[in-house]
Amino acid sequence: MWLAIIVMCLLVAGCGQQKIDKNEQIIKLIKAMETALENKHVDDFMAHISDDVQTEHSWGIKDIERLLRIRLMGRSSVHIHPQLKNIEWLNESDSSAQVHLAVAMAATEFSLADLAKVNADLMTFHVTFERRSGDYIITQARWQRARPLDFL
Repeated sequence: MWLAIIVMCLLVAGCGQQKIDKNEQIIKLIKAMETALENKHVDDFMAHISDDVQTEHSWGIKDIERLLRIRLMGRSSVHIHPQLKNIEWLNESDSSAQVHLAVAMAATEFSLADLAKVNADLMTFHVTFERRSGDYIITQARWQRARPLDFL
């Protein structure tokens, strides 16, 4: 009898749980990608990019992976500050979103307030996340060099 009551309470509690907001899902994914790069776990980072990713430079997934490995290879440590500029949901659904990020990466710990004084790689990214098999992955990406003003 007690077991049935406990199971019913768990089921009712489970039904009342709020689904994670779609924006929060994207933000959580960006944070996971940041952590993967800071820990130099390129494979974990690449798991969030589609095998058939499209870029304006016609780079494939192997090209992106190679670039990341080269950029991380010479650094003893990596510190990243992504700044989310915008999330735009496409077609009024939660299946795809276009995300604009400004990202600063340096070998030493820094704050965005000191960005003009730090030797950091500054980039802006426009990426499209699509939900596939329940998870969001990057299917399209554009990037370019950024300026400190892009982080305001």
